[in-house]
Amino acid sequence: MSDNDHLANLSDGAGCAEVWEHLSEQREAEAAEAADADSESDEESTADAKPADTDEDADAEQDAAAKVPCP
Repeated sequence: MSDNDHLANLSDGAGCAEVWEHLSEQREAEAAEAADADSESDEESTADAKPADTDEDADAEQDAAAKVPCP
């Protein structure tokens, strides 16, 4: 996996807003998948579960969006 794989579905010339929206949608989809997996699991404790949206994830998305040149 390369550093830019998370941007593969963006069209050439996408601006900052499009990148930010794409990353937000991707994060929400991953959180929904994680929630579905959690609801299907047997007797797992949620006390030790890591939140789907951490500060590190948000920082990584902001860093990725900052690397995309805006006109």
